[in-house]
Amino acid sequence: MRRWLGARPFPWESPQPQLEAELVRQFVSMLNISILQSFVAIPLFGLLMYRHAPGWRILFWSSLFLLMELLFARLAHRFRLQARRQEQVFAHYLGLRRLMLCSAMVWSMMMWFMFPEQEGAYRIVVVLWLAGGFAAVCLLMAPCRDLHLTFFIGYWAYPLYRFYSEGGVLYSALLAGAVIFILVQWEFLSSFNPLLRDTVRLREQNAVVLRRLQSVHAESEGKRELLEQRRNMLRQAVEQLHALAESDVLTGCLNQRALRSRMAALDQDAEAVWSLAMLDLDDFKSINDRFGHLVGDQVLQQSAQHIAACLQPEMILARYGGEEFVVLAPGLAPERLAETMERVRLVLAEAGLDGLPAGLAQTVSIGVAGRPEEGGSQQALLRADAALYSAKQQGRNRVRVWREDRQA
Repeated sequence: MRRWLGARPFPWESPQPQLEAELVRQFVSMLNISILQSFVAIPLFGLLMYRHAPGWRILFWSSLFLLMELLFARLAHRFRLQARRQEQVFAHYLGLRRLMLCSAMVWSMMMWFMFPEQEGAYRIVVVLWLAGGFAAVCLLMAPCRDLHLTFFIGYWAYPLYRFYSEGGVLYSALLAGAVIFILVQWEFLSSFNPLLRDTVRLREQNAVVLRRLQSVHAESEGKRELLEQRRNMLRQAVEQLHALAESDVLTGCLNQRALRSRMAALDQDAEAVWSLAMLDLDDFKSINDRFGHLVGDQVLQQSAQHIAACLQPEMILARYGGEEFVVLAPGLAPERLAETMERVRLVLAEAGLDGLPAGLAQTVSIGVAGRPEEGGSQQALLRADAALYSAKQQGRNRVRVWREDRQA
C-alpha cells in the first residue's frame, strides 16, 4: 500500500538513520512551538466563526483540536525526557506520526463542522484558515518526508470533494486554486526537505570538524605543556650545571673562577664601592699532618659554614685555594668589612669543630682591602694578601686592613 502511494521509507529504514533521527528532533522542536500557537489561534478562530456556524460544531471542532494539541504536548514532553538514543527517537516518533496523520483529518473536518450554511464572506475565511493551517503544518512536517504524501491526502481529500460538490463558478475556481496551491506546497516540500537535510548534514560535519579541532587543540596544548616542562627541566639542569661549575666541591661556596667573574663585573662600574677580605686558616698544614686529610676536609667544610653564617646576604664567599677564602663585599667600605671579619675570627676561635680534640680551636688570619684607584680587583687581592701576611707575622688569629701608607 505504501509503495502504491509512493510514500517515502520510514526514518528507521533509511540508510542514514543518524541523520533521520536528527531531523525527527527538529520536527519535535518545531512541534513544541506550534502547540503553544494553536492554543491561541484555535479559540480565536472559533470566536470569529461564532454565529456563522452552529455553536455546537464550533465548540466540538475546537475542543477536538485542542485535545489533539494536548496529546501532542504530552508526547513531545515524553520525547524530550526519554528519547536519548537513536532507537528511542524512532520509538517515540511512531506515536507522534500517528497523531500527526490524525491531525490531518481534524483539519479537513473544518469544512464540515465550521463551514457556514449560507453563502458569504465567512466561507472564504474558513478556506483561508484551511490554506493557512496547511502552509504552517507543511513547514512543521518538512523534516519528516515519510508523512508528506499521506498528510496531503488526509488534509485535502474532503475539502476538495466539498469544493467539487458545491458547484458553481466560485467553488470551481476554489477547487482549481486549491489544486495549484497543493502542487506548489508539494514542490516546496520536495525542494525544502533536501535543503534541510543538507543543512543538518553540514551541521553534523561542522560538529565533527569542531571536535577534531578541539582534539587537535587539546593535543597541541598537551604537547605545549610537555615542551614547557622539558624546557623548565632543561633550564633547571643548566642552572644546576652552572651552579656546579661555579661551586667548590668540598665546601659548597663559590670557586676561584666564579669569584673572578664577580670581581670582573664590579670592575666594569667605575663608581662602585666595594671591598674584599682574604682569609687563611692558621696552621692548617699541621691539622692535615696530625689528624689526616679527612679531618682536614671536615675542618674546611665547617670553617666555611661558620664564615658564611657571619656574612650579610649581599656578601660573596669563595674558596680561593687550599685553606684560603675570599669574601667580596659590594657596597661596603673596608672598615665595615673588617668589623664583620672580626666577628668571623671570634666565631671560629670559639667554635669546637668536629674531628679536632677538645680545646683545640681552628683560628683564622684575615687581611682586608678596599677598591684601589688603579688596578681593580687584582690589585685589591694583592693588597688583601699583603694585609693577611701582616696578620700572620703579628701572631695570627687577627684582622688587618691594608692602608695606603702600606702599614697594616
